[in-house]
Amino acid sequence: MNFIKTSWRFLTNATLSLWLIYALFADILIGSIIMRYHPSLFHALKDMTLQQWVVLYGASNLRVTWWFLGALILLFLLALTTIVCGTDKLIATIGTLRSGDVWRGLLKLSPSIIHLAFLLLLFGQLVSHTLGIKLRGNILAPGVTITVPGSGMKITLKELRVDFFGEGTRFLGMDGSPRDCTGVLSIIDAQGHHDRVISINRPVWYKGWSFFIEDFSPKSRGGTRSPFINMTIRKDPGIRVMMVGAIVFGLGLIMYLLLVTRPQISRGPGPVDGSIPAGPSPVSDKRHYIRQG
Repeated sequence: MNFIKTSWRFLTNATLSLWLIYALFADILIGSIIMRYHPSLFHALKDMTLQQWVVLYGASNLRVTWWFLGALILLFLLALTTIVCGTDKLIATIGTLRSGDVWRGLLKLSPSIIHLAFLLLLFGQLVSHTLGIKLRGNILAPGVTITVPGSGMKITLKELRVDFFGEGTRFLGMDGSPRDCTGVLSIIDAQGHHDRVISINRPVWYKGWSFFIEDFSPKSRGGTRSPFINMTIRKDPGIRVMMVGAIVFGLGLIMYLLLVTRPQISRGPGPVDGSIPAGPSPVSDKRHYIRQG
């Protein structure tokens, strides 16, 4: 029991959190330099889950990847200190709310909400990089159908249109260059056929899956290459967690800014309404002393 209390007090130390942040900053700074000399090793992270990358690349290249694994450990410790500090803060806030001081309690609660949002963002990233799916190189020509692995869906490109800049366009040097690529995807699953419009700046979202155009053909007006699109298909279960975290972070920050500027809220001991306790004025006492003299 004493060990648990000692560990809890150690994790609630603000100095520990600061040193973890400093260490994480230094670690990432060193890692950014290492990545410049070994880009292909870390580029593989874009096409596989975190655990796959650790097994295939990270563990066998510790001389280069040590900083990345260290950053994961530091992030875990930082999240742990955030949970412990947030729990302590929440317990103190509940006591303040029970005392009837609602405004001061909400003011104390807002940093805990921001800490919760930070944890949600970290957790969302972890879910994305461990459970997410990214499929590159899905080439579709009009009329061609492919199967999306692990989804029970089939995708057919029904239509494809590439728009080009005309002569005399106001964009210098863009005459005859492609302006946009638009297609119609037919998604076939157990519920039937579902047509969706996809373009360069308009990905398709369907049941947790997203479809992006990475490349297309033709690239010039009157080109002889057959038309096609090269799609990246993703399933990112952590994106919703990160969106919730971002919203919670914004709400916590707005709550703190609104409450901290209220003059009637006292953040320390003393009257809640911010009034000055009644008592003898030093100036009036001094004047009274002079008259008596």
